[in-house]
Amino acid sequence: MQGLSDSQPQALQPSDVCVVGAGYVGLTSAAGLAALGHRVRVIEANPDRLAMLERGELPIVEPGLSELIDDARSGGRLEFTCEMAAVAGCSVALLCVGTPPRADGDPDLRALAGAAADVARHATADLVVVVKSTVPPGSCDAIELICEDAASDGVRVRVASNPEFLRESRAVWDFMHPDRVVIGAAEPVAADRVRELYPGEWPILCTDRRSAELIKYASNTFLAIKISYANEIAALCENLGADCGSVLEGTGLDPRVGSQFLKPGPGFGGSCLGKDLSGLIAVAEGVGLEARVARAAQSVNGWARARVIEKLEAVLGGLEGKKVAVLGLAFKPGTDDVRDAPALDVIAVLAERGARVSACDPLAAAVNPSIERFDDPYDAARGADAVAVLTAWPEFSELDPHRLRSVMNGAAVVDTVGSIDVERFEAAGLDVVGIDRGTPSAFHPVILRPLAWTLSE
Repeated sequence: MQGLSDSQPQALQPSDVCVVGAGYVGLTSAAGLAALGHRVRVIEANPDRLAMLERGELPIVEPGLSELIDDARSGGRLEFTCEMAAVAGCSVALLCVGTPPRADGDPDLRALAGAAADVARHATADLVVVVKSTVPPGSCDAIELICEDAASDGVRVRVASNPEFLRESRAVWDFMHPDRVVIGAAEPVAADRVRELYPGEWPILCTDRRSAELIKYASNTFLAIKISYANEIAALCENLGADCGSVLEGTGLDPRVGSQFLKPGPGFGGSCLGKDLSGLIAVAEGVGLEARVARAAQSVNGWARARVIEKLEAVLGGLEGKKVAVLGLAFKPGTDDVRDAPALDVIAVLAERGARVSACDPLAAAVNPSIERFDDPYDAARGADAVAVLTAWPEFSELDPHRLRSVMNGAAVVDTVGSIDVERFEAAGLDVVGIDRGTPSAFHPVILRPLAWTLSE
């Protein structure tokens, strides 16, 4: 089972824990805490989602999670309910409620505030409410005021921050093998209560609440900056005729930089990086700062998606009436999540400019009714003038290029994620264009300025 072993550490003292929200964070946290020995009750308000969970089905795709939940339920350490009264008797309640961005980029905390008030209202003894949702600094202070107002007389509710750092498709592993567990609390008693949820040997950083809240924003914003930086370097490599793979590999070998997230592509997507980047910008604006670097990363991310369209227009000589097969809808491989996926923006622009679009993804469903979705990539590519690879699913890197060429009308393959073996595909008669590969015609002018610089006046 992913993330577990016979030597899996246990928490210091089993506790009765309540988890509010059965999404990616809530389900993984609940299953992980149950695996650590705690007795966990998950409160889910959505009746359809709750019914799925009670049937043993998962409403999300996450490798290893189903096995973890089955093991915890069979051991009597995990149960699901819609009743907020399940908070009674618990010493800790985790809030794993969505905080989606509003139209202006500010996070919407209404659902979180409502959940916090409900939890405090049903608490029968002193309780530590742990905010795992991503929230701007100061949110835990505000939530604590809400809880104090809702709690019964004689019940003390303390609020702590314990942000999650889970990657979709690797969430179970990330929970069980954390690179850090961040705990933000205003009082030692609250910090200690949260610390007791985790094995003592795990790397734990205790700080104040606002710092803990900002750590999540700062971490994801830095990752977004790295991706946007890699896309800028990729564009520069195209125009210079340099090898982007070597440039970024050499850059990432510097331990001060690191190679993770230093890879060009069609831009970042999903439910975390873009949302948290917007959240940090909004937080900065709230205290009179512009967050110039974060704004630049946001701008480059939009530009990276636009570059995919530019490349398709260039190889097709325009998009009107052309058929484009999009391989990959999810924002990354290993998940069915299409939230803020680059493919959706690309498909929307293609359709606006008169192209016919077909799509294939191993897990994700098509959310645009105007496109045809296929389970087989060769069916999606049939009659296509170009194929655009927008998600790095291993299935796409293993395609037979000769078969692909035989079903296509054209020969263009735009590989935005660097998953195609260029030599193998070009040997089959396909014209591969990457996001880090220039064209020979772009290289000649490059030497003119350096050459001029070598000449004396």
